Amino acid sequence: MAAKAQAGWKPSISDEKVKAATGRGWMGWFVILNRIGATAMAHKDVARLLHEKYAAPGWWCQMITVEYERARGGRAKHERPDGYSVSITKVMPVGLSALFAAATDAGTRKWLPRGAFVETSKTKNKYWRGTWKKDARFEAGFYAKGAGKAQIALQLNKLANAEDIEKERTAWKKALTKLEALLTDARSN
Repeated sequence: MAAKAQAGWKPSISDEKVKAATGRGWMGWFVILNRIGATAMAHKDVARLLHEKYAAPGWWCQMITVEYERARGGRAKHERPDGYSVSITKVMPVGLSALFAAATDAGTRKWLPRGAFVETSKTKNKYWRGTWKKDARFEAGFYAKGAGKAQIALQLNKLANAEDIEKERTAWKKALTKLEALLTDARSN
């Protein structure tokens, strides 16, 4: 990673929010990270040090480390150590159990985009996981959002390259629209 900030870097969270949550803004954290030589350290070691030595809250240790890596040109947006990831969420007009059943039932999976999906695990009304197009990982979380509403949160991990992000996001948004139509049709029948 380069020692100076990457041109065009824009934080994904405002300086004000970071400061309110951690006591320091981006510049304060980046000065600390520059002083400790974070560009030469492994991600997990930087995050651990932020927590143990500088009392950064748990989730924020990861966020600060990722933003520092992005700002220094060591990590692209959506990039993770094992590839790229993309998330898509949608609130559906049905309860949690109905959403989970329709989304995960082998007979109603026609809503999925084209590609090879292999289920690896599921926990009723909570999670659904599998492989996607052989090498990527698929994860879906299900959340109640009040009377007659539930959310599905999809995450695709281990995408091979950054170009896959928008292709997959577009395909999965269309897929969630199909799932919503399937749920709406089922409710009206």
